[in-house]
Amino acid sequence: MITIRIRDLSKSYKNRVLFENFSMDIYTGDRIGIVGPNGAGKTTLLKLLIGDLEPDKGYVEIFSKIGYLPQDLTLPEDALVKEYFKIPEPSSILRRMNLRKDILDSPCRTLSGGEKIKLKLIEILEDKPSIIILDEPTNHLDMKGIETLEEELDKFDGTLLIVSHDRFLLDKVANKVIEIYRGKIGIYKGNYTYYSEKKKEELKKAWKEYEDYINERKRLEEASRRAKERSMSTGRVNERKDSFCRYGKDFYGKKASKIAKVGKSIEKRIERLEVKEKPFEEQHIKIDFSTSDKNPDTIIQCKDLAKSFGDKLLFKNVNLSVKNGQKIALLGNNGVGKTTLLRIFLGKEPPTTGSIWISQSAKIGYLEQEINLLNPENTVIDEVKGDAKSDITTVRTLLGCLLFIEDEVLKPIKSLSMGEKVRVTLAKLILGGFNILLMDEPTNFLDINSREVIEEALKWYRGSLIFVSHDRYFVSKIANTIWEIENCGITVYPGDYEYYSFKKSRLKDGDIKDKILLLEVQLSKISSELDGAKDTEKEELNKSFLELVKEINRLKAMIR
Repeated sequence: MITIRIRDLSKSYKNRVLFENFSMDIYTGDRIGIVGPNGAGKTTLLKLLIGDLEPDKGYVEIFSKIGYLPQDLTLPEDALVKEYFKIPEPSSILRRMNLRKDILDSPCRTLSGGEKIKLKLIEILEDKPSIIILDEPTNHLDMKGIETLEEELDKFDGTLLIVSHDRFLLDKVANKVIEIYRGKIGIYKGNYTYYSEKKKEELKKAWKEYEDYINERKRLEEASRRAKERSMSTGRVNERKDSFCRYGKDFYGKKASKIAKVGKSIEKRIERLEVKEKPFEEQHIKIDFSTSDKNPDTIIQCKDLAKSFGDKLLFKNVNLSVKNGQKIALLGNNGVGKTTLLRIFLGKEPPTTGSIWISQSAKIGYLEQEINLLNPENTVIDEVKGDAKSDITTVRTLLGCLLFIEDEVLKPIKSLSMGEKVRVTLAKLILGGFNILLMDEPTNFLDINSREVIEEALKWYRGSLIFVSHDRYFVSKIANTIWEIENCGITVYPGDYEYYSFKKSRLKDGDIKDKILLLEVQLSKISSELDGAKDTEKEELNKSFLELVKEINRLKAMIR
């Protein structure tokens, strides 16, 4: 069943065309991921769909009930959560979202960013709309929150439209992708990986068509030039006044005219050639961090490290080391102490107990979540040049690789978006000669193109790296070691994200097996009770017996 009809939709902003003449029918069961660079018009498209904005041209028809999650949630600080969010009690989704028990009776001002997102999602899902529209729903969510979101969306069988830069999420939930890019909208039937591969094929095809067009145009222009030269040469023969050459003059005149016609025919073929524009392609080159190859084997060593704030214990008995060249992803739920651990390494936060040793040759670079160490009055190029020893050409080339094109390097820092500030900070880190980098949520505020640029840069980094991220795709591309803060301790997984996921799933299998064993004990107990039970009790016991058998079979199916 059709749920949304879009016809000839057009929208511009400050004389810049975001998209024009976009038409599409969206049906029940369509699960559409919307992608594109920051500022391309993704949020604008969502606001046009829900009626918050008017199009320049065209129209949208909605045939079903909508649930909408905006990118920014502004709540009345003094209102109670249960007064603002329409969530029934009890709510099974509330339990699955892993929120604190007293949250509905709490003032809105006490909510974290992740809690706001979760509560709004619960409100939407409990309202049972036919269409769900989500704008960056993974902002502020930790990995567990994102996985729970995926599970809830997987159960939803209506129409889903989701703007996200989380490539894992788009692979899991999307069966179509809408791309908004350079004023055009493309539609791809498949998940994010399918879309990404299709884009590469399209770019390859576009380059071939462009090169074929250029080569054919050059060939025809050369043929036209030769025809003109032959026509002129033959014409000069025709103009000679030799007395015996009257017949020859007629012959050469006709020949020159014929050659001229051939030349004009070639010129018409050139005019009729379908013009192929040169494909636009982001600048991608290897980015070389200026680090020393002579780094110590061990950069950081922790012994019996512990940290608490008042009665709240974050972690204890931590014994870790950071080796040269290690790329460590620091994972864990929100509030477990990931940023605090980075601050301990930086010397900005003291441990409660234990000791930490940092090599004297360690030169630490830090990218923090807030990005507040840039001079707002500087231009981009002046801020990056700063104390760097690199020449201006190197700085400009690097900024080009980080998507600051042409005059964008002259923009003042104070006018930049958060994503642009992250890229400026990364440029400073690249030129800073640091042999260990600490990064707290480096992909926050970045679109997919920018994330891929940073992934490529960090792949070539030869020093040590410790980073906090909830972007599973980013973690899988960069990390060769995983540290997870959980249950007031830090577990080390000496491998990449795939290894970590495998080990975690094995642990889950162990938990499931323990649960099966417990249920089988209960089943045995009920079985023995049935033998001596009265007729009035048997019905209830039989019901419990069958429910246990069903649950045991379900759990066994999960680990086969």
